[in-house]
Amino acid sequence: MIENSISELFNSIESSPEYQEYQKIKEILESDQEVLSLVDEIKKLQKKSTVLEYNNDPQYLELDKEIEQKVKKLNEMPVYIKYLQAMEDFNQVLKMSSSLISNYVDDIVK
Repeated sequence: MIENSISELFNSIESSPEYQEYQKIKEILESDQEVLSLVDEIKKLQKKSTVLEYNNDPQYLELDKEIEQKVKKLNEMPVYIKYLQAMEDFNQVLKMSSSLISNYVDDIVK
């Protein structure tokens, strides 16, 4: 019975408009080479900056400025903005589902 309820919950989440929109935008984002390239550059620079900072090399400060500029550029890209919004909307669905489960368990345990 519990397994069926959990399965129903997952099916409900996966069929939600928020999840469907998130998946659609995610696919578009994953095929956008400009976004992927920028994200990859940011990750590489972050790793390099972390190593420099760990080794007390002040060059990490310059890298951090470069990272900040690239993140700003990423956050201005329309497809990325849509992705972030879709992800936030879907996260709200997950939070609500989690809250419902938590309240249900709390009611049973009391």
